[in-house]
Amino acid sequence: MSLGSAAAKDNRVYVAGGSYAADLPSDVWTLDLEAPQRGWRPLPALPGPKGRSLPVAFVQNGDQKKTLLYVIGGYAKKAASSDKAAEAYTLSDGFAYDLQQPAASGRWRPISPAVVGGRRPEVGDQRSDLRPPASDLRPPASGAWPLLGARCVTVGDQHALVFGGPDAAAYDDNQRKMATLTGAAREAQRIAYLSVTPERNRWNRQALVYHTVTDRWFSLGEVPFPPTVVGAAIRRADGSVLLASGEVQPGVRTPVCAVGRFVQHRTFHWLNWVVMALYFGGLAGMGWWFMRKKKSADDYFKGGGRIPWWAAGVSIFAAMFSSISFLAVPALAYMSDWRYAPKSACIALIPPLVIGCYLPFFRKLKLTCAYEYLELRFNLACRLFASLAFNLFMVAYLPALAVAAATGADVNACIVVVSLLTILYCAFGGIEAVIWSDVVQTVVLFGGALLILVLLISGTDSGVAGAVQTAGLANKLKLLDFALDPSRPVIWVVLLSGYVECLISYTSDQCVIQRYMTTKNAKEAGRGLWLTVPLSLVATVVFFSIGTALYTFYRSQPERLAVTMPKADSILPTFIANDLPMGVAGLVLAGLFAATITTLAANLNSSATSITNDFFVRLRKGTEDRAQVRFAQACTVAVRLAGMAGALMLANMDIRAVYDQFLKFIGILTSGLACLFMLGIFTRRVGAAAALAGLAANYVVCIGLDRAELAWKPHLLLYGAIGIVTCLVTALAVSAVFPNRKTGIEELMWRRGEKT
Repeated sequence: MSLGSAAAKDNRVYVAGGSYAADLPSDVWTLDLEAPQRGWRPLPALPGPKGRSLPVAFVQNGDQKKTLLYVIGGYAKKAASSDKAAEAYTLSDGFAYDLQQPAASGRWRPISPAVVGGRRPEVGDQRSDLRPPASDLRPPASGAWPLLGARCVTVGDQHALVFGGPDAAAYDDNQRKMATLTGAAREAQRIAYLSVTPERNRWNRQALVYHTVTDRWFSLGEVPFPPTVVGAAIRRADGSVLLASGEVQPGVRTPVCAVGRFVQHRTFHWLNWVVMALYFGGLAGMGWWFMRKKKSADDYFKGGGRIPWWAAGVSIFAAMFSSISFLAVPALAYMSDWRYAPKSACIALIPPLVIGCYLPFFRKLKLTCAYEYLELRFNLACRLFASLAFNLFMVAYLPALAVAAATGADVNACIVVVSLLTILYCAFGGIEAVIWSDVVQTVVLFGGALLILVLLISGTDSGVAGAVQTAGLANKLKLLDFALDPSRPVIWVVLLSGYVECLISYTSDQCVIQRYMTTKNAKEAGRGLWLTVPLSLVATVVFFSIGTALYTFYRSQPERLAVTMPKADSILPTFIANDLPMGVAGLVLAGLFAATITTLAANLNSSATSITNDFFVRLRKGTEDRAQVRFAQACTVAVRLAGMAGALMLANMDIRAVYDQFLKFIGILTSGLACLFMLGIFTRRVGAAAALAGLAANYVVCIGLDRAELAWKPHLLLYGAIGIVTCLVTALAVSAVFPNRKTGIEELMWRRGEKT
């Protein structure tokens, strides 16, 4: 095979197009570098004419969370006749292939041709050494830029840069003449075409950009040197792009090499910093105020039972709607559609179950830590295991990505700053400071989200109508999928996972259960729980709408999206940084801080509560309240520092969809905790041995299923349900051999001084 193109991803190489003498089954091949002895394997053949030579090929992340192989442009030859030689002609079409689909059933889908016109990028739209030209960017007469022998390099999470290529009209005209001429006339035509100097040719001088998610092309401007055909384009380790050699005119090589670097010209206005400083000053002041009020461990861990039901409800919502949701839900809708949205409707089924079956136990036992119940019902091992699992879940958390993307600061520095600011008010204010800051932050979060949604729609062509039409044509509004395939987010998978996720969070999460205990009675706690239902439903609609609007906005204005955006989850912060007016960006960024700080503060306080009661108080009987509070404050600092280390590690990992990983992590790690509470409350025969056996089976099955290399797997949304069912079935089976012989929960309540 010759005159083809190549691309690589991880351990695989792909070769596409080209001319070949043998009768091959395909013109696209792949080689696994980890098993080269298996040889080259064919993929489905490219659509269109055979012998597509000198196309552009690259692998990049695309729409619907797919990784795609792209093959664009090139040239093909018409069949020769008795009186005409074979005539070559340029191709402007392009195709994409999903590398995650089985080769036997895979197919290529067409993409938009490389048309760039109508809009001239403003200076500074893209942060590059390449400056936009003074004139409008118009497509050539053929309607699309020729990608014949062009060189390509991928940048960021979802862009590809294309450089060089001849003028399609001149190339096609020369080929037509060459096919009809003979002898001296043909030689004269060949010499005339080869003699066109770089100063006179009309080769592509634009640095073209293709955005894979919106399927749009735009230009970064002209390169400051003569364009070439073929040659090499390489993305270097420091993010710069190396362009090496090539033909500067037909048949004439050039030794010239050039390096282009992306330079950010973002300025985070001083007014934004003022807004953020005032916001965090208020948080610190709130923590100091509540620190002055602390009298006992009950105040620190339960707020003395003084929290109003509505504040507790808002705090529960804020604890569940984390900064991961603020970032990842819009990114999910931007990359895919609305099929995850029905999950939130399942929360309406939770309050009756929790109020009727769980709250009475938690309130009557006067629990400070939720996992104290597991020791009363089972044994100490169950309690400590659950506490460790909860605290591991709190440590493995990724804050501050939004802050880094919006301000242009280093993400690692932002993680450190946000962690230290959280410690300042959470370590000393206790749960009361956390809850009231939740209320303030939720207002900021919703206000910022609504403002973003309005600006996104106003920036979309034709406003609301245009956004709906564009999203509909791109299949971005798909909500219900009634297929029976459990490997996809079909409706029954989404609803089942949504119910299990809510069940896990609202029955076994220390963050939530601790808030149940902050109101004056169970009725008030129940009212607060019901409040989370409308809040969650509204938040789902708003943030999925933001994700869809991000797609329509950047499809209307693709040149406004920074080509170096490193992660898809940075899409919302990128909009905030580049497209919000001064002052407003600071306000919205405060909302992003709110989401991060809310969850971190809630997790920190709950982790400190868990560690203090499950370990410190148990090991040091009769510890005074003041010692407990001091130890909890030290735990807050230690857990946040550990979380900061985990966040630094995760921030530097290549994770495409944080929301998917977040949901899978919840399902694997915490489904067993929910099952323990379920077994304790709804069964009497299951004892400690059976419960621990169920836990062990849950982790073996879920972790094994995730790690195993299988041709088919259930969708990650089902991991939580699989974990609960595994734990439940195993525990019930073991209890038939080792039944519970411990005192009933009613007697445990009497032992703690409560009347049944």
